[in-house]
Amino acid sequence: MFKQITDLAGNEIYLIISLWIFIIFFVVVGILLFTMKKEYTDYMLNIPLDEDDKEQEREPIDTK
Repeated sequence: MFKQITDLAGNEIYLIISLWIFIIFFVVVGILLFTMKKEYTDYMLNIPLDEDDKEQEREPIDTK
């Protein structure tokens, strides 16, 4: 098993690049989540509820 991992015949650059892309992506997402403001998360949390309230305030359309 370890022989297959260590004997990649020159294609290891693709594995290393894909691993770095994976790590960098999740590190950036983690940083964005931890630096996000509380007001923005509250706003995003209430978006679906705000749309339901707006739809209930509208008068129904007569389809006849």
